[in-house]
Amino acid sequence: MGARRAEPVVIRVHRPANEPAALATARAAALATLQPAGPASRKDLPGTYKVAHDDLWTAQHYKCAYCEHREQSKRNDVEHFRPAVRADRKPGSTSTHGYWWLAYTWENLLFSCRNCNQSPAKLDKFPLAVGSTPLTPQQSPPGQEQPLLIDPATESGLDHLEYVEERRPGVAPRWTLRARNGSLRGDWTIRVCKLDRPDLISLYTTHVTTTLTPDRDKVRHAVTTGDTGTIRAAWGAYVDRHLQPTSVFAGLAYDVLATDVPEMTRRQHGLVLPTL
Repeated sequence: MGARRAEPVVIRVHRPANEPAALATARAAALATLQPAGPASRKDLPGTYKVAHDDLWTAQHYKCAYCEHREQSKRNDVEHFRPAVRADRKPGSTSTHGYWWLAYTWENLLFSCRNCNQSPAKLDKFPLAVGSTPLTPQQSPPGQEQPLLIDPATESGLDHLEYVEERRPGVAPRWTLRARNGSLRGDWTIRVCKLDRPDLISLYTTHVTTTLTPDRDKVRHAVTTGDTGTIRAAWGAYVDRHLQPTSVFAGLAYDVLATDVPEMTRRQHGLVLPTL
């Protein structure tokens, strides 16, 4: 089976190349009022960057950029990857000025649910690695910054985040998220965005048991037959239903499939996990 692109948690956001015309207009007007010093507080930052809301929501297939849960448009946020007014950069820097000059930049905006974006989750947190030098006003990223958060606009979370099934005596199995291969950036992204919060763990586990299990069982049964054609058919059906950009929790579905069908079996039958 050929490789197909999916979007894992943290989902890779494939924005349209051209920003909304209204955002360019909003940026010009806002920066004219903010330069040269920037906003003193959030109330001084014009909220006109929100004109990008619907475009981001659509580009992200109606899913939060961080937890990959499908969200309704209203009462969810246009999120600044680099915080606009204040930025907590620890452990890499004690500097706290915000990235106000990027507040209206298409590449710095994401659609996010409030559970990932607001306190006690991300809010103004933007941890940098030790040795980083924060951007100064008007400077373009990344400069000498080394962010410890995964940027959904530029990369997939596949190298840094992994869904695993936890099994403990006397407790029902559950699916949760951890840093893949001890990834520091994966660990920081989980902690900052609270991607292992109890409600998400419940949603992950329910998604496996109710949505993935029927097709998962077909794949596992097909593998027991040893017939390549049967295995490829079941594999393809699973990929088509659960590993598409529009699929909720596609990253979870990816790791479930990788767990059920070991690499040796995949090589034997010519199965390729989607390119994420």
